[in-house]
Amino acid sequence: MNEAPAQQKSAAAPSLDNPDLYFNRDLSILEFNRRVLALADDPHVPLLERLRYLTIVSNNLDEFFEVRMAGLLQRRKFGAGPSGPDMLGPNIEIEAVSEMAHEIISAQYRCLNQRLIPALAKEGIRLLRRREWQAAQKRWISSYFQSEVLPLLTPLSLDPAHPFPKVQNKGLNFAIALE
Repeated sequence: MNEAPAQQKSAAAPSLDNPDLYFNRDLSILEFNRRVLALADDPHVPLLERLRYLTIVSNNLDEFFEVRMAGLLQRRKFGAGPSGPDMLGPNIEIEAVSEMAHEIISAQYRCLNQRLIPALAKEGIRLLRRREWQAAQKRWISSYFQSEVLPLLTPLSLDPAHPFPKVQNKGLNFAIALE
């Protein structure tokens, strides 16, 4: 038992300045989302939980691009060099993030379209395209829009006399130009 500490002393400690010892933070976040996506693709996970995992990945990617990728693009714009213990420069990191994000998004679509939607259909849950709506469904959605959605719509005018309104993040906003 006393040999273990002696063996540890004889081994040279690695240099903590070596960037190969570290994971890139942004790529690690994307890897985490790839693991969450794997849960959405796992047939052993209950179906509606799989759908929820898929939406979690979508939400996480939205936030990732709003915050992390925006920061990377700013760093590149201002000519920032490598930072962080992994020492990846913004150009290399943006390229790696883009490649991984495209892979994840492609996997999301495959999961949704090839596995989840067919599995939901087997359980009697179908996502209908507008052209597939029956007359009763069209009446219901119209009534729902009139009673629930329309009252929440707030028209605002944009002109030099009014400041630009605050736009809620992830809210649905329309801009219409009138002449």
